[in-house]
Amino acid sequence: MRDRVTFSIGEYGVPSAKTETGHFNLLAGQLISDIIRYAPDLLMLLDKIDRVRTGESPAEEYEGNSSLFLATPDGVQVSDLEEDGDSALYTFDETRAVILQYLDFLAPSPAQKQDAVSRWEAEAGRPFPARGELGLS
Repeated sequence: MRDRVTFSIGEYGVPSAKTETGHFNLLAGQLISDIIRYAPDLLMLLDKIDRVRTGESPAEEYEGNSSLFLATPDGVQVSDLEEDGDSALYTFDETRAVILQYLDFLAPSPAQKQDAVSRWEAEAGRPFPARGELGLS
């Protein structure tokens, strides 16, 4: 990765993120401000990326409180919803790596990951396709 993200829980239990070079500022900001602490939504983002990557869908998006996450065949664009909205384009691999890093931060144990997958599956009405990648069977 071109940048490293460090996640932590700040004052009042709110997630925060620091990046070394700033490359992942928008992506990390989207995760901590829109996903916050709900790990199943990270699985939703992974699924959206994979649906586009495999050609199952031409584009997938997620609009949160502060930004828009748009997966297209070109990669993942994260755009700030502010009027002067910055945006950044990330590869599928680097986006997935940061999402998985945040998932490990929010759900560090296999039991916590399993709980997130179970919640995602209940909401999505189907099995989570990347269980193996999370170390789950």
